[in-house]
Amino acid sequence: MSPCSGDHGPPHITVESAGVATVQDLGRPGHGHQGISLNGASDRWSAQVANTLVGNPPGAPLLEVTGSSLTLGVDADVLVCVTGAESEPTVAGRPAPSWDPFVVQARASLVVPAPVHGLRTYVAFAGGLRARTVLGSVAPDRMLGVGGHLGRGDEFTLASCLCGWRHPYSDHPLLRLGATRPTWTDRTVLGVTAGPELGEYDEVGLRGPWTVSAQSDAVGLRAEGPTPARAGNAEILSRGVPVGAVEVPPSGGLLILLHGRLVTAGYPVPYVATTTALDRLGQVRPGEELLLREIALSDAVTQGRVRRQRLSELARRTATALRTSGLGALVGPGHLSETV
Repeated sequence: MSPCSGDHGPPHITVESAGVATVQDLGRPGHGHQGISLNGASDRWSAQVANTLVGNPPGAPLLEVTGSSLTLGVDADVLVCVTGAESEPTVAGRPAPSWDPFVVQARASLVVPAPVHGLRTYVAFAGGLRARTVLGSVAPDRMLGVGGHLGRGDEFTLASCLCGWRHPYSDHPLLRLGATRPTWTDRTVLGVTAGPELGEYDEVGLRGPWTVSAQSDAVGLRAEGPTPARAGNAEILSRGVPVGAVEVPPSGGLLILLHGRLVTAGYPVPYVATTTALDRLGQVRPGEELLLREIALSDAVTQGRVRRQRLSELARRTATALRTSGLGALVGPGHLSETV
């Protein structure tokens, strides 16, 4: 098996139907001084795992589907992985696994139904999607005029495919690589670290429970509930705020800034959500409950290191499995197994 070339040509993916679907990657870091938001995948862990399991760099372009279904057609065999929200994908009407790679055969349809639990589903293709980049990213950004929702008839090409490869025992490769799957509850506990205005609030009043509002989007998650009492009323000038800042607006409730956030704001910030918590926020639905739990900054850093290690170990297992199956050419140069 080798990447497609010659008579095969690049494989094409066609959108047969779509709800709310976009092409995403990990966004545009480093442009805050220009007023440009980060954007990118809302649940970055799920996006990175999906890419890693098909041999891509963790930040390769892939599809993000929000609270809806997606149907795709392919004209060549491709290796695919579906992660994120709990869903039950099918290929040509047959069940396909999630959180493990599988083959979509030429002229078959891949159906990713609306999620049973969670909100956002990620679909990665070996070789990565080819899409227009702006400032190094394919992530949609209204202010930059980049991206938009996918619709019926949209097409993409891939850098590689399986070129007629078939597993000797099944049309689906028997790869079980041990990616950690999320668990789902109606109440989500979010890890947060202390923010600059924490001392002005009663911490018990900040913890919740809060209710996720339907007005939430990729810019910020709105949590409904009583406005926490603040000691003093000194005005806060607009300043730079990080992704994950937990703000207390005067209109009530909380506003948790996500990857699409503007780079400045002027509300008090008692907490900042951890990286792990941000990924979980990408999966909460309107009406679900949130509880905030303060953790030490050192513990948040340790969580991040542990997750990076888990992703590196998963990349090594994936590379070994693909090469053993004769699919080693799908392991791209930016795959974590090649860089760690």
